[in-house]
Formats: sequence, structure tokens, C-alpha cells
Amino acid sequence: MVVGLTGVGLSAALPNRYTANGLLVVTRKADAPATEVFTYEGYYAQQSAEVYTTTFLAILQSPDNLALADTTSNPKRLARLIKAKRDGTHAISLAVKGQTAKDAVYLWERVATAASQTHSKLTTPSDPLLAVTKTPGSPVVLATYPEWPAVFGVSFTFSLLGMIATHVLLKYLKEARVD
Repeated sequence: MVVGLTGVGLSAALPNRYTANGLLVVTRKADAPATEVFTYEGYYAQQSAEVYTTTFLAILQSPDNLALADTTSNPKRLARLIKAKRDGTHAISLAVKGQTAKDAVYLWERVATAASQTHSKLTTPSDPLLAVTKTPGSPVVLATYPEWPAVFGVSFTFSLLGMIATHVLLKYLKEARVD
């Protein structure tokens, strides 16, 4: 019970963080259809976009992109705040943590914009029909609370130390009264 009460108090005292979540979608426009014969260009456009999604994910998470997104911070520190994963065949989910909601959105926008700029530099000469777009309403900000394993570990330690200190104090007072 002591551990639980300490955990509740600790989780209320620790600061909340915020996470900006958004979705980036990779698409490729089909070439103009040929009038003489049937082509599978729509199918191949989908395949190109699906394969490029993995490449864009690597660009998004690269240290160069993170350095371009925020020149004032260490890219290794930024990498701990950013989580990107493939979410379907053509979509990438990007989550960015921040101390405030405004910080999380700002960094999300910076990382997504830096990756989009790198994408434009790389694909314009080779395949200008590939496009990366942010979904409308991205990013969405959520409050995240302290992680429960950490809160439990700290509250267990504080509770254990408190119980030991109480036990030693009571034992000392009992011995002092007997003397």
C-alpha cells in the first residue's frame, strides 16, 4: 500500500511530456496512359511508392536529417525523441516527444520538412512523380505520462528506504526508552 501511494504521488509530481503524432504518405502519380496499348502504369506507380516508403523512412530517421531539422541539438539526443515506423504499405507514422505541446509540434514539423526537402533533392532528377505528403490534421498532440516501470521502481525504492528508516528509528527510540 505504501508503494502504491508513493507511486501515485510520484506520478503526479513528475512532469508530463507531450508527443506529436502524425502520418506521412508516399504516393506516385501514374504516367500518362498510352493510347495504343494497355499498360500497367497505375500498378507500377503503386509498387514504386511502396518500395520508396522504406527509403523515405531511412531518410526520416537519418542523423543527417535530424541535424538538418534542428541545428542546435545533438542528432543522437534528437533520435531518442523521435520514433518513426512504417504504418501500412505507403504510410509512415512519425511520433516526436517534447517538453511542451508546442515543442513537440515544432520538432515534428521540422523533422518532416527536413525529410521532405531531402526527398525533393533526391527524387526530382530521377522520379519527379514520387510525392510525400502530410495527412490533414497532422500532427496530433497527446499528453504522455511518466513510464510506470520507472515510477514503480522509484516508488518501491523510496518506500523501502522509508520503511527501513522508520524501523531503525523505532528500534532506536525503544532502546533509548529502556535505558
